[in-house]
Amino acid sequence: MAQEFGKKAQNVSPPLAWEGAPEGTKSFALALVDRHPVAGNYVHWLVVDMDPQRNSLQRGAATGSGLTEARQLQPYVGPFPPSGTHDYEFTLYALNTKTLDLRSSASLEDFSRAAEANSLAKSTLVGKFTRIG
Repeated sequence: MAQEFGKKAQNVSPPLAWEGAPEGTKSFALALVDRHPVAGNYVHWLVVDMDPQRNSLQRGAATGSGLTEARQLQPYVGPFPPSGTHDYEFTLYALNTKTLDLRSSASLEDFSRAAEANSLAKSTLVGKFTRIG
């Protein structure tokens, strides 16, 4: 995944693609978290109940009709580190359940616990973002 942000981050979700979901995958879940100590695991995006036939997200999928079959527990918020370079961790879970029984106000801990309990596999991609100016 590569995205050019210039001097200011765009509040547009980046394109993502994956392959090789394990047999028995009934849905996908996605978390985007800023893991920098200053950010305190700031949640930028939580998505659950994605179609198991899906193998990508187009740029801007977080808005409009890009994720009609899924639930966004936390709407997408683009990177905005207060200073320095931050790691933005995308974690995709292949799940053995069609839906995760989570409220729309679920915390990262709630999401992680439910995703891990139903995970067939997971993959993590880390993108770096540096505030300029």
